Amino acid sequence: PWTDYGSIVLIALAITGVGLLEGVGVGMLVMLVFFAVRLSRVDPVASQFSLHERRSKRTRPVPERTILLSEGKRALACELRGYLFFGSVSPLIERLGRMLDATSRPACLALDFAQVSGVDFSAANTLARYIHRTQTAGVQVVLSAVTPELLTRLERNLQPEVFADVATEADLDRALERCEDHLIASWRASAEGDDERRSLLLGQTATDIQRHLERQIEFEELLELLAPWTEARESVAGEQLTSLTSDLQLLVEGKASALAPDGERQRQFGAGDAIWPDNAGAATRIVAEGPCRTVSLGAKARQRLEEQDAALSLRLYRYLLATRLD
Repeated sequence: PWTDYGSIVLIALAITGVGLLEGVGVGMLVMLVFFAVRLSRVDPVASQFSLHERRSKRTRPVPERTILLSEGKRALACELRGYLFFGSVSPLIERLGRMLDATSRPACLALDFAQVSGVDFSAANTLARYIHRTQTAGVQVVLSAVTPELLTRLERNLQPEVFADVATEADLDRALERCEDHLIASWRASAEGDDERRSLLLGQTATDIQRHLERQIEFEELLELLAPWTEARESVAGEQLTSLTSDLQLLVEGKASALAPDGERQRQFGAGDAIWPDNAGAATRIVAEGPCRTVSLGAKARQRLEEQDAALSLRLYRYLLATRLD
């Protein structure tokens, strides 16, 4: 590139006119300037989306899913990347600032730092000013995968009452869940006493609620019919539900999460969900979020079921297939 050739010529002229050490110093300064310029041209936003386009992996009831479907555009998330310094943070803040100036101002903003390699002092100070402006505008800020160092810098640059309102989560999925909770709580507060809005929500969810109830009825009937072939199990919060076996588990009560090796939630299971044997590998752990009750159907029990009651086994597999495709 012409910048490299220009640097070589500039270094040669500096060495000839001033001296060797001075020429090397000029060359290092020029290369640092070029490096900063190139780094500032890298878009610090890896992706940007609303909750209408992507939601958390948390399992939610039908009414909440309907609320998020209609209100999802009011929450935005940005996955940041690279090294944030004075040259790259300014266009980032300008871009984020346009969200606040828009007519449809978001109710919640999630900033994910999982792909950020570092943040210098000036960038941290600029981020703090933007967070203060955002909170003042009534927008809930949620930070995910933020390092303790950056969190300390933000705390130093923000007033205590402003910093206290900034939510932090371990990963982006949890941050999205926090934004979802904020939208749902906001909708419920605004719909308090508004019978028309509540009736409209009920009308929008009636079909899905009916299908959910039919699914739960089918699940309860299957549990009763499968009792001779299954074993019940009680689990406490934090207990792993899966092992390296081929048992199929049906979650009767409580909630459980599929966690990646780094602890990030891959999926959440609720009552009526099936935990398949292929989720029991070393790459994923199924952990109870609270007290859980499951029934397990081992490989030998499934084989006996298929031999002794083909109709029931077919009914079970039809239910499992329907829940997986849902």
